[in-house]
Amino acid sequence: MVQFIAVLQSWVDELGVKLLVTDVHAYIFIAVTSVVFLTGLSLIFRSTDAVEAEEAKEIKDKSEAAAPTPVTPEETISEEVVAEKMDEVVKEVFKEDPVEKVGPSWSERLKKGLSRSRSEVWGKLGGIFTSGKIDDDALEEIEEILYGADIGPATAQELIDALQEEVKKEGFGEDQFKAFLKNFLKEKMKSVQENIDSSLFEYKKAEPGLPKVIMIVGVNGAGKTTTIGKLATKLTNQGANVVVGACDTFRAAAVDQLQVWCDRAGAKMIRAKEGANPSGVGYDALSEAMSSNADYCILDTAGRLHTAENLMVELAKSKNVLKKLMPDAPHQVLLVIDAITGQNAIRQAEEFNKALDLTGLIFTKCDGSSKAGSAVAIVQKLQVPITYIGVGENVEDLNEFALNDYIDALVGN
Repeated sequence: MVQFIAVLQSWVDELGVKLLVTDVHAYIFIAVTSVVFLTGLSLIFRSTDAVEAEEAKEIKDKSEAAAPTPVTPEETISEEVVAEKMDEVVKEVFKEDPVEKVGPSWSERLKKGLSRSRSEVWGKLGGIFTSGKIDDDALEEIEEILYGADIGPATAQELIDALQEEVKKEGFGEDQFKAFLKNFLKEKMKSVQENIDSSLFEYKKAEPGLPKVIMIVGVNGAGKTTTIGKLATKLTNQGANVVVGACDTFRAAAVDQLQVWCDRAGAKMIRAKEGANPSGVGYDALSEAMSSNADYCILDTAGRLHTAENLMVELAKSKNVLKKLMPDAPHQVLLVIDAITGQNAIRQAEEFNKALDLTGLIFTKCDGSSKAGSAVAIVQKLQVPITYIGVGENVEDLNEFALNDYIDALVGN
């Protein structure tokens, strides 16, 4: 208060008025005046604050009216969720149809599988024509290469005789030679290859109770067990009901391997104890196939050396036992031939054909040999068609033998 009076005194002095601060009335006057003065100031400031508060409230009300409805904590969406939703929208808008991974086509597999035969044998033949005129020395070189390919002496000589006439034609070069070679090889196999039962490749529902019986034979190591597994897989994939007879009772490992293939393929396998009679296993397998209305009955056999006559007789016995259940069984007797054996395969095929009357051949392991051309001589010699050709370990690497594809892959385009 003293300070306030001092300030007020200075204002009065400026107006030329003297206050007697010792006078009681003066104190009262000053107090009243101060109260009135301060009250006035307060009213002024309150009025200003009220206006500002009213304006602020009005602005707030307008802002709240324009603002979106507040989100409760439970409804709060994180940035991660928003980003994820946006990704889903983008993927939906720009999504593409799923692309199935497709492996090499069969023609590509075959070409790759026969690459060794093509480069080491048939490619060399074409290269001879790039050196110029074909004389006697060149023909001798061609003949030597053909023998090295195990195409067989008879077929090789026929090819040389026909080639001697062709080279006399004007403009006969490498391209003309390839065309000539392809036509020559096709003519040697075409008539035989036309006699193949299509049911070996395409499943067609047979009459109930009459399964198609396929007997697979061959020497040890030719690939019988693997081939049977692949055949069973191909047929079951087409919807066929397949029963497999594990008649190679002398090799437990072969039976176990075949069991794995059958489990994968969904085929039923009939097996017996090690050392059991192979003919009996074949009989049981066919009996099961007939009672279960199976579409195919594929029979494995013990590997036989074509030079062991008693073993070949055993195979013939196994074949004849089947006729007790089905007079026309087996419908197919297929010999598995390893392409690596080359010229020796012809001898094998002759002996098996003599004992079993082969209906077809399966040419395997062509990818590991330069002697895949021996198929020409085998077909020509036996007059038995090649039904399947194999160029690898996978199921897709065994396929129907198509003459044109084979010749193109062997000779080159």
